[in-house]
Amino acid sequence: MTHAMLRARSDDGGRVTVSLGDSILSDVSPLMVEVDGRVASEWLKPEVSSATDELVALEGTLAGLRDDATVHAAWSARRVAGQPVWECALTLRNDGEHPVTITRMDPLSIETGSTWRVESFRSAWGDEFRPVTGHLGHHTIIESRSGRSSHGWIPWLGLERGGESGPGAHEEPAAVSLAPAYSGNWHIHAMAGGYVTAGISPWQFAVELAPGESVVAPSVVLTIAADLDAAAVALQRAVAADWLPRTPFTDGVPVEWNHWWPYEDQEVNEQVIADNAAAAHELGIEIATVDAGWFGAADPTSDWQEQRGDWSSVNTARFPSGLEALGQSIRDAGVLPGMWIEAEAVGSHSLLRAAKPDAMAHTVEGRRPDPSYRVQTESLDDDDPTFLGYVCLGSAAGREHVLESMSTLITTTGARWIKLDFNIDPDAGCTRTDHGHGARDGLLRHYEGLYAVLDEVRARHPEIMLESCSSGGLRIDLGLARHVHGFFLSDPDYTDHHLEVLWGVRNLLPPIGILHWSWSQWRGDFPPAYLDWATLSADDFDTTLRAAMLHRFGVSLRLPELRPELFERLRVHVELFRRELVPFVRDGALQPLTATPERGGFGERAPSMQLTHPDGRMLIGAFVMPGGRRPHAVYPRGIEPDTIYTVTDLADGEVRRISGAELLDDGIVTLGDDVVTSWLLIIAPA
Repeated sequence: MTHAMLRARSDDGGRVTVSLGDSILSDVSPLMVEVDGRVASEWLKPEVSSATDELVALEGTLAGLRDDATVHAAWSARRVAGQPVWECALTLRNDGEHPVTITRMDPLSIETGSTWRVESFRSAWGDEFRPVTGHLGHHTIIESRSGRSSHGWIPWLGLERGGESGPGAHEEPAAVSLAPAYSGNWHIHAMAGGYVTAGISPWQFAVELAPGESVVAPSVVLTIAADLDAAAVALQRAVAADWLPRTPFTDGVPVEWNHWWPYEDQEVNEQVIADNAAAAHELGIEIATVDAGWFGAADPTSDWQEQRGDWSSVNTARFPSGLEALGQSIRDAGVLPGMWIEAEAVGSHSLLRAAKPDAMAHTVEGRRPDPSYRVQTESLDDDDPTFLGYVCLGSAAGREHVLESMSTLITTTGARWIKLDFNIDPDAGCTRTDHGHGARDGLLRHYEGLYAVLDEVRARHPEIMLESCSSGGLRIDLGLARHVHGFFLSDPDYTDHHLEVLWGVRNLLPPIGILHWSWSQWRGDFPPAYLDWATLSADDFDTTLRAAMLHRFGVSLRLPELRPELFERLRVHVELFRRELVPFVRDGALQPLTATPERGGFGERAPSMQLTHPDGRMLIGAFVMPGGRRPHAVYPRGIEPDTIYTVTDLADGEVRRISGAELLDDGIVTLGDDVVTSWLLIIAPA
């Protein structure tokens, strides 16, 4: 769809509207604001300060408030990277003589009509990106109340219309996606009939503005395309080009090893790390990451959850030589060190609680989290119901603690990769009023503080890779995407689950912003992740690896103990990833070629996905899941019928020449014997 443009106007009655294209949507009222309990969705004396294809900006005084309140609103929609993607932003300023209380500030409010299908995703630990469908004949209300953006629902909603049947079938095909760019509590209300608003959640939220004070609302990203697959590609390209931080090192897409699932914090020690780092070097893996277990009291049985926050302490029972020597031992093995830290978290038994009481996040009234969530916070204290288990980054003391903890860890170990975890549900956030925030805007100020700290960490250490993790994938959003290089998708990584999550996350992130390990060797008891590694065939092992190679690639395996056959297969795939796949991951966009595979043996059992490079080449990943049948053919997208293509099977290097017309009619016939359950194919114009 080429006519997806923003246009602004103000009418004589004081209402400002924005039109999106000629026939997709009409009269988009650009905001929804509530001040002192009154809805103020219109302006008095509005001004259109900019109205180009790249930027629409409107401002004026809000109408409908109490007589002594004067609130100025500045709204804009910036086109991102030339794509049909706009970031909708809103700033509110108190221009009156008395304080005002803002309880709702949605940068996006649109009227679509009712003939749209709705797509969204539920999300919980090990159940991220579970598809949910509906339509705008009914209300669809999705939000987070956990304090983490993707614990509960994923911060994304897709609307699509057109097709062969049903309401809207006669209308021009079109799709719209909305993504709140915020790491805390957000909401999207899509009401029956097609009135849609999005922004920070109004639940337990309020910000008081003294005269002259301003507040910047978390933005909402709007994408318009012919269908949701095209919208996903457009958003991926926009986020890759003009959103994620990019450096030469992170664009090199280094392969990572992490110790966690095979060893956890019970079997890890400096010898385990040294041995795996040496094996990683032999395999061609560039990063060896030390996960939880390196910090805290000198006790080999200590629990990492209880002592989080004590980052200046090293568990010398496991790492007697200290952190500096640990980093050096990894470099001596020929790879670069990575380190895990949950810098915001505070364990219930940590020394930090007593050392820095002024930095602790508390809910003064002792209110416990929304009971509809399975609370993930392990460090709550039964004896202190006000303790939230994290450092409030709305406070200067909290920001200083997190910044210096991360910076010291990087300089001490020489880390080039930081895995930033967050296993906490902040709920509605800190309600203390001695932190520089009010009683009901603590969560907003925490995330503003986090973003600022991460920017400063990257400024001090521009050579590092920042990976965001949060109980796996429970804080994935476009707000945090501006401040980290990539996101970890989920703690579980068995292939069924991984592919379902990948099918979902491509609606938000490009492959350069995605990391997930291949199927790990789990030390703990998690039945879906069980594999008999002693009898696992090389072909099935190949499939676990290839499924995790359509984005940033990493493994969590006992490298020195792998069977020689599997060790060699891993070496071959690491070399293949670095030689052939990195350009696709760095510059490409993901498109599904089949329906979504689903956990538990449901959904598509022979899924395939395409990674399209801007130069026209395509990387195809095709897989057969348990219970599935081998596909006779795979049908790529974007094929020109009059072009001759080469199709290279990366397993054996075999090259076939096929016309575009044949590819469109017959697809690519999958090769190999009956035990083969995965294929990586490169299609290129001859």
